[in-house]
Amino acid sequence: MSTPGLSYWALLLALYWLALAITWSALLGEGARGRAPWMFVPLVLVLGTVLLVTVDAPFRARFALSESSLERYARSVRDDDDGRDRWRGLYRVNRVEKIPRGARFMVTSLTMDWRSYGFAYIPDRVPGPDEAWYEHFKGPWYIWTEGP
Repeated sequence: MSTPGLSYWALLLALYWLALAITWSALLGEGARGRAPWMFVPLVLVLGTVLLVTVDAPFRARFALSESSLERYARSVRDDDDGRDRWRGLYRVNRVEKIPRGARFMVTSLTMDWRSYGFAYIPDRVPGPDEAWYEHFKGPWYIWTEGP
């Protein structure tokens, strides 16, 4: 939920919250009359969480907190740097590669769509149409996709 792509954890969490919301709604429906207003707090929490996930708030917050660390590392990446399994900000980087005028980091393993996702830092150029695996995210940052 706080990485690019849709992970299996996001699906499990969504199913959990959905089951909780349905159960809570059923309990409230049986005899909501006479119950305290605080009984609606869990339902509001479920709806609030769904809203935050829908607008990608966890992903954007995690990236914002990690951006300076990722950028500092991206500027120092060398061709022979393996960069494997190290924490950069709040992301565990599985792989790093030096690319023309930038660097890219793999931060997820296989997701529900059979792809891996990461970030690419490309400050001096815009990736061309033949580089379809990059999607602009923010400033010099791109979401990097690898897989079918």
